[in-house]
Amino acid sequence: MPKTKAKKKTTTSRVRPRWTKEEVALLKRLYKTHSNAEIAQILGRKVSSVVFKGHRLGLAKGARRLKEMGRENIARRWEPVKQKAAKKVSASKKATASKKAPVTKRAAATKKASAAKRRKTK
Repeated sequence: MPKTKAKKKTTTSRVRPRWTKEEVALLKRLYKTHSNAEIAQILGRKVSSVVFKGHRLGLAKGARRLKEMGRENIARRWEPVKQKAAKKVSASKKATASKKAPVTKRAAATKKASAAKRRKTK
């Protein structure tokens, strides 16, 4: 029986930089009051890295920060919806402005009466 060669696994994963003591200290100090994205930008790391390290260290966001994050997320989600609605409203206003406004019965009667007065005075 011929022997089959075992395939070697090739990994393309890159080596992730270790957390230094200074970075961990900064993470612990900022974690309660800053968003994960802000911390990641400060440390030059990915957001997922900050989240994972915070979890491993047992860190938690403060109640105040969680409330702010909720508001930020809601604003971020609803901003495109508001913009889309504003575009629709402005488009409908333009469409109604371009159409001639319907004449009411009272306005029509007033117009006829003023036209009749003009004819009498001539």
